[in-house]
Amino acid sequence: MTTDTTVELTPEQWVERCNSLAPLVARYRDEAEFERHLPEPVVEAMRERELFCTWMPKSLGGHELTIETSVLIMEALSRLDGSVGWNSMISSNHSILWSHIEHDVAAEMTEGGRHVIAGTIGGGGDRNAPGGGVATAVPGGYRITGKWAFASGCHHADWMVANGRISEDGELRKGPDGNVGLFSFLIPPDRVTLLDTWYTTGMRGTGSHHFEATDVFVPEDRVFSTGRPKTYEPSPIYSTARSTPWSANIAGVAIGIARDAVDSFVEIAKVKPGTVGRSSLIERDSVHRTVGEAEGKVRAARLLLLDAARQVDAYIARGEAIPDEAAATMRTATSVASLLSREVVDLVYEMAGSSSIYMTSRLDRCFRDVHTTISHAVGGINGMPVAGRYFLGLGINQM
Repeated sequence: MTTDTTVELTPEQWVERCNSLAPLVARYRDEAEFERHLPEPVVEAMRERELFCTWMPKSLGGHELTIETSVLIMEALSRLDGSVGWNSMISSNHSILWSHIEHDVAAEMTEGGRHVIAGTIGGGGDRNAPGGGVATAVPGGYRITGKWAFASGCHHADWMVANGRISEDGELRKGPDGNVGLFSFLIPPDRVTLLDTWYTTGMRGTGSHHFEATDVFVPEDRVFSTGRPKTYEPSPIYSTARSTPWSANIAGVAIGIARDAVDSFVEIAKVKPGTVGRSSLIERDSVHRTVGEAEGKVRAARLLLLDAARQVDAYIARGEAIPDEAAATMRTATSVASLLSREVVDLVYEMAGSSSIYMTSRLDRCFRDVHTTISHAVGGINGMPVAGRYFLGLGINQM
């Protein structure tokens, strides 16, 4: 089912591609939860459908999709299962990173543009703490040691990205601004050790474990500046602040989970016994109000996010730099959409009563997953202060 990159699929066709996974995802939902990562059949089906690399550059064999189309993909997959959508989101966000590697090197590393990057980018730390590492400059590259957290998709990754400082002659390398620089290193998965740390309330199927590396050599051409990388691709999506497209994809996951929760609650309301004299919950006025409010909020979240995505996409299509106002609008849209999605899930979770509390319930899964989703450093409420600062006339500051 691999698509031909010379033929552009419509957004609707991409969503159909996602929906075709429904029977397979349903079959392996519980196994993913138990194993704490996506089962191989699901991974392979997603690879065939090219759902791990929505922003892979066309020059490397990717589709370089619009932000709007990528958001629709995340929504559709997360409607099937939050962890499936999350894994697609993380790897698709990371597919932007290939633009920071020289073309010939990236082409060799991706072998046709399908390879998945897992790992951590951003944050500091040292070799002993999750969040960073220290690399020593050696002839031809660097030797890096460190420990990193939240490597979603690490079980099926083709490359791991790890951030760290660079030590040269006992001094940490500084950037053009005079501050100690942070750099990102692409490392083969067989050179790192996965740490069994992903014991969580929600998003259990994402495999977001810690990992560590000890004295691993990384060639110079597989390293780039984390905050100020050189970009080898012409599209503005690769040179703008990564938080702009990344946050949109994260919010797409939240909206998909919210839609799953509403649909699941409606099915419960149709069959769950109501109070005396009423055959089911569907006859209760309070249920009518809840569904009306939930539908309104999830639709508002979706419209707000897609409108912001289209604004940014318009600049990208024209090859123009994305202005601060559009970036700030995107960040506030993604935060509002994520928070509304959480409210929607909470609404129907509470209204369903005891039907929500069992691990076998879709509402239980949605409740746990959406609360985990919006805790992401780029998603959830974290776009609010970025946007608020801009709208107060103080400028914008984002990765």
